[in-house]
Amino acid sequence: MQDPGHLPAPDDTGSATGERFAYQAQAALCAVLEMLAGDGVLHVTCEHFEDVLVARAGGTVAGDAALWDFQQIKSRETQGTWTLPKVLKSKALASLLRTHRVLKEHKDLPYVLTVGVEGPLSSDTDVRAVARGRGGDDVKRLHKIAERLDADPAETAEFLKLVRIKELPERYELERRNRDALFELAPHLRVGEAEALHADLFNRVALAMRGRLGPRWQALVTQLDVPETVLRKRLTPHKLRDVALRLTHPDLADYVRASRHSAQAHPYPAAECTGMPSLSSVYVPQRLQRVTSESGAPSGGPADPLAGDAADASALLGCAPVCLVLAGPGGGKSSLLRTVQADSAEHWPAREGQGLLGVMVPATALLGSPLPNALASAATRQLAPFALQRTLSDELFLNRPAQGAYWLVLVDGFDEIADPDDRQNLLHTLTNYAAEPDPLYRFVVATRPLPEKDLGHLGHGVPRYQLVSFSRSELSSTAQRILDGLGVPDSRDAARRFIHVLDDAYLTDFARNPLMATMLCQLYAADPGQSLPDTRGALYTKFTDLLHRRMSGRAPSGVRSQTDAAIARFGPTALSQAHDLLDQLPDAIDSLAFDLHSGSEASWVTALAAVDSARRPRAVPEDDWNSFLASSLGRSGLLTRSGEGFAFLHQTLQEYCAARHIARDPSAHAAELDRLLGPWKGDGGSNPWGAPLDTASYIGFLIDPGTASPTNPVASLRALAVPGNIRGCLLITTQLSLGTLLADQWKPLVQAAAQAMATASADPDGEATPRVWAAAVLAELELQEGTTALETLADDQLLDQEFNDDPHSPDFSDRLLAARWLLELHPRRGKDACHRLVHDPSLYDSVRVRAAEVLLAAGDERACRALEYLAAADIQFDDRLDAANRLATLDPEAAVRALHKLIEDYRDDPDWLDWCMTAAQALTELGDQRGRQIIGEISADL
Repeated sequence: MQDPGHLPAPDDTGSATGERFAYQAQAALCAVLEMLAGDGVLHVTCEHFEDVLVARAGGTVAGDAALWDFQQIKSRETQGTWTLPKVLKSKALASLLRTHRVLKEHKDLPYVLTVGVEGPLSSDTDVRAVARGRGGDDVKRLHKIAERLDADPAETAEFLKLVRIKELPERYELERRNRDALFELAPHLRVGEAEALHADLFNRVALAMRGRLGPRWQALVTQLDVPETVLRKRLTPHKLRDVALRLTHPDLADYVRASRHSAQAHPYPAAECTGMPSLSSVYVPQRLQRVTSESGAPSGGPADPLAGDAADASALLGCAPVCLVLAGPGGGKSSLLRTVQADSAEHWPAREGQGLLGVMVPATALLGSPLPNALASAATRQLAPFALQRTLSDELFLNRPAQGAYWLVLVDGFDEIADPDDRQNLLHTLTNYAAEPDPLYRFVVATRPLPEKDLGHLGHGVPRYQLVSFSRSELSSTAQRILDGLGVPDSRDAARRFIHVLDDAYLTDFARNPLMATMLCQLYAADPGQSLPDTRGALYTKFTDLLHRRMSGRAPSGVRSQTDAAIARFGPTALSQAHDLLDQLPDAIDSLAFDLHSGSEASWVTALAAVDSARRPRAVPEDDWNSFLASSLGRSGLLTRSGEGFAFLHQTLQEYCAARHIARDPSAHAAELDRLLGPWKGDGGSNPWGAPLDTASYIGFLIDPGTASPTNPVASLRALAVPGNIRGCLLITTQLSLGTLLADQWKPLVQAAAQAMATASADPDGEATPRVWAAAVLAELELQEGTTALETLADDQLLDQEFNDDPHSPDFSDRLLAARWLLELHPRRGKDACHRLVHDPSLYDSVRVRAAEVLLAAGDERACRALEYLAAADIQFDDRLDAANRLATLDPEAAVRALHKLIEDYRDDPDWLDWCMTAAQALTELGDQRGRQIIGEISADL
C-alpha cells in the first residue's frame, strides 16, 4: 500500500471548508507552489483524511515513492499565541489521531502528522515539545493529552512522535508570500499576469477542496491508480502542466491556450443568425486512407498495398517528416488541420516521445518569407480572435516547443498557390527543413488533388493520405451535431428525417463531405419542408441567397437595423444609399471573388469601387463609411477578416462567386470555359491524372445551371466523352463526384463517358496502362461495369507482355494495378484477383510475390499459404527469398522450412552460393541454429 487515496478517510467531511476558510486553500497553495518549483512535492490532495495531504519525495521505506504529510490547518479568530490547551481545543490533534489509527495498520506507508496554525506558538514548554514531536517525553503532559483525546497513553505516546506543529503566517501575509513565490518562480511575468496566475491557482485549489476538479483534469492523470473522488481533490504536476508552462515559457503558454480554443470557430459559412456551432462540438473524427501515386492518381489511386485500412487521422499525421493529405473541395482538410492543432495543444506539454505541437499556416503565407517568420505571422492572425495576448515572435518558432519535441506545421491550401514553380519551391523548402540532421519541424501538407508533376518533388517516400468520405452513420452523426448546434428540437429525430430527405433526392453521396453536409443541414434547418437543390451550383445559389436574406433581414440584430442606427444620423440620402449597397452587395462580392481567382492584387476597396452605391455620401465621414462597408462585408457570411482585408471562408465559395460574376458576360464566360477545358480535351496517351485537377471545381461551377451557366452546358463536355480521351472522361467523373452532374440533363453525358471508357478498356490494340486507367474511370461512372472491366484486365495474360520483356518494379505491373483498383472498389473480387495472380505462372515472378503481399495487407486468410507456395515454387531465387522473408512475419516455422528448401535446391550450383548465404543469414535471424553452420559450410566452398 503506497497511496492512502485508496483508504476510506475517517473524518472526510470538510467539503464546505474551502468555501468558509480561504486560509486553508492558501496553506495548500504553499505546497502547490513548492511542487511547481520542483522542491520535492509530488502532488497535493485537499480534504482527504485531513485538510491538506502533501506527498513528498523521500519515503523512508525502500521502494516508497513518497513521504505522506497529513496536515490539519487551523486559523484563529482572535489575536494571541497558540498554547497547548488552544491546540487541543481546536480538535486538530483529535482529527490527526483518527487518521493515525487508520494509517498505522499499513507498515509500508511512511507518514508524518502536521498541525498548521495561523500565527506564532506560545513559549510554553508543553506546546513547543509537541511541535517538535516530543509531546510524549513528559509523563504528566502525556497523560493530560491522552485524557483530552480519550486515548490510551501508550497509543498517544506513539502518535505524538509523528506529530509536528508548524507556525504559518497570518492570512494576509500568507497570501502575499504566495504571490511573491510566483514572482520568484517567474520574474519575467508582468504584474497582471502574476495576479491572474495566482487567482487561477487559488481557484483550482478551492475546487480541489470541494472535490470538484473536473473530468478534464482527471483525464490528464494516467499514472495514479486512485479513486475518482480522490482525483477530484488531487493537484498533480500533470494537472498543473499548463501553469508550469506559463511560469517558464509565457509566449508558448499563450500560444497553447489560444490554440486549445481555436476549434471553437467553424471554418464553414453560417446562414443562421446565431452562427454555426463550434467546430469542436460538431466535428466527427475523420479517417485517412493511404494512397499511392504510382498510378498517377494522387487522390483516386489505389491504396498502398502495405498500408491497411483507413485509420483515425490523429494516429497518422506527424509520424513522417513530411506527409500529404488529399481531399476534394469541401472534403474537410481545414477542419482536420484545425482539430489536430487544437488537440495537440489540449495535450501539451506532451509526455516524452510524444512531442508534436501543431501550428496551422496557409500555404500562400509561406511564399517569400522565412519559415519561422511566416509561422509567427500566420499563427498571430489565426489565434487573435481566441484571446491571444501577445504578438507571437519568430523566436518562438526558431526553438523546439519542448526538449525533444517538434513543431507540426499544418500547411493548408497548398493547391491555392497558383504558380507551379512556387509550389515546387515551397515543397523543396519543406523537404529541406525536414531533412536536416536535427529537425525542428514536421510537415503536413493539405491540398486538393493536383497533377503528379506538381507533387513530384516530394518523392516516393512521402506518405500520401486521402480523407475518407463520411460513411452513412458518420453523416447521420454529423447532421445530428450540426442540427443540435443550430437549435433544431430533437436533433436525433431531425437528423434521421434529414437523411431520408437526402435519400429521396438521391443526394446522400453528394452530402458525404463536411462542407456539403454543413450547408445542406443549414438549408434543412431553415425550412425542413423545402426541397433540396439537385446540383452543387444550385446548392450554393440557394445557400448564398439564404445568407443574403438573413443578413438583410429587419430583425433588431440584423444588418439593416444596425445600418439605420449607424447611418441615419447623416440624413435620408446617405441612409438610402447604404440600403442600396446592401442590395448590391452580392454583385460586389462576386467581383471581388473573380479578381482574387484571376490572381490580381484585388482588395475589398477596389471591389466596392465599381459599385455606385458604395461611393461615400458627402454627409458621411470617411472612417464611418469605411467602417460600414467593412461591417457589411464581414456579415455577408462569405468572408472573414484577413489582415487589412477579407478572405473567403472557403475556396469553393470564392470559386462559386467568381463563376457567377463571369457568367453575367456570355462571351467572357465562353472564353474562360474554353481556356480551362483546353488541357482536358486530349491526353495523347499520357497520364490522365496529369491534367490540372485543381481547376475541376471551378469548371464545375462554370458549367452548372445553378450558377447561370451557358445555354447548353452539356455541349461543353460532350467532346470530352470519347474513347481516346481518358483525361476528359476523368473530368466528367470528377464533376459527378462533386455533385455537378446530378440533374437528369447530364445523364446522357455520363452514359457517353461510361461507354467511351468501356470501349477504351476493352480495346485489345490499346496500350495496357491506359486500358487500366480507363477501367478505373469507368468504375467511377458505372461501378458494376468498371469492376468487371478491371477483373477482366487483371486476368488478361497478354496485358503484361511489355512488362515481362523489360521487368522493373512489380508495382508497375498493369495486371497488378488493375487488381489493386479492383480491391478498392470490390474487396472480395479484388482479393480473388490477387490470389489468381499469385498462382499464374505466366506472370513475372516478382509481381506474383507482390500480389501475395497485397493479399496480406488486405487481411486475406489465404496470404500465408500463398507466400508459402511461392517460397517453394519454380520461380527466381530472389523472389522465393522475398516470399520466405514475408512469410516469417506470419509463420516463422514455415519460413524456416522454406529457407532450408531454397538452400537445398541451389546449394550445389556455385553461381547461387552468395544467395544461399543470404538465405542462411535469414535462418539465423529467425533463431535457427543451423543457419550459422550452413554459413560456415558455404564460406568454405566459396
